[in-house]
Amino acid sequence: MKKNTLVALTMVLTLTACRNSNPAAYLKNDDQKASAATLRDIKDGHLYTMDYTADYKLDELMARGGAKSNADLMAKIFSSLLDLPAAAPGKAPDFGCSAFCVKSPDGDILVGRNFDYRFFSSANIVVHNLAPAPHESMCISAMPYLDADKYVAGSLSDGTTDISVPTVASIYCCLDGINDAGLFIGVLSLRGGGAVQHNPAKSDITPALAIRLALDKCATVEEAVAMFDSHNFFADGEDSPSNYHFLIADASGRSVVLEYYRPGEEAPVNDPTASDWTLNVLDRDHVTNFYLSQGWESLGVGQARYDSLHSTLERTGRVMTEDQCMDLLNVVHTDLNSENGEITSNTQWSAVYNLTKKTATVCVDKDYSTKLHFNL
Repeated sequence: MKKNTLVALTMVLTLTACRNSNPAAYLKNDDQKASAATLRDIKDGHLYTMDYTADYKLDELMARGGAKSNADLMAKIFSSLLDLPAAAPGKAPDFGCSAFCVKSPDGDILVGRNFDYRFFSSANIVVHNLAPAPHESMCISAMPYLDADKYVAGSLSDGTTDISVPTVASIYCCLDGINDAGLFIGVLSLRGGGAVQHNPAKSDITPALAIRLALDKCATVEEAVAMFDSHNFFADGEDSPSNYHFLIADASGRSVVLEYYRPGEEAPVNDPTASDWTLNVLDRDHVTNFYLSQGWESLGVGQARYDSLHSTLERTGRVMTEDQCMDLLNVVHTDLNSENGEITSNTQWSAVYNLTKKTATVCVDKDYSTKLHFNL
């Protein structure tokens, strides 16, 4: 009894003493408190790190049918993991990115990735997942995915914002990452109506839930594609005006762009009643924010960024150092309102993942002089 009391007291004291010193009133158990206690501000409130060791009940969530939207996903998380009612935030903010896959001169497989969206500066977390799962992983979780107006830079260490929701939900808000098998997955935004699928024999996934499943359970591109194919994909609810596609790569060097479209149809207007979206897997190693599926190429934005990626990959023979990859991400970064009408407007982070060595180098808010290093 004394030992248990001491352990609980130590966790509480550690949580109180961690650098953010924010309240965490809605955590349910000591495992969650231990994870939250590892939260560290490593880049002036723009980037935090956290070791996630608590049970986040992924299998239980999928057994309940998964989720059809970001709001549905967060409502289920809040009700099962936190002492909160099953309330959820609104739609996630539109976002976009640039991503590419190359080899290093030593033969390592590298992925470069910018995460951009219409927000000045945000709080984000590098989540190192050490909870029981087939694969250990690290990924970058965008806190404005929960509430774009609340989780701004510094909010998780302002002494006021409750960190219960962002620390517990961060495992389900990851938008790019790598696991210990060397699998990378990252999501990029599209336009033209949100993909909707209705197969009663399958459970449902959203973009963030798909990333969590891939990092936890898949080791190769083939396994990740099979995971997508075995679920109904919902872009973000049945009336979403946006869609998403994914760059997936593995330690063998294979990379694909996975997107949903409607074969035989020209680039469509938004039709929330259409449910015949088809999974398309394209052997590509770079992508921005327009469709690559035949007949839909005119739909989207980011052509200039794509052309920059393409010309550099062609010029280098797709062999680049990690520093050169980060330099390329700098070239294709976006600034707030830099592209008229484009939903991607401000680079929040740039990351170079080494799928061979299972490492990541991250630059935050276009500070390319400060490189933060992580490894599994």
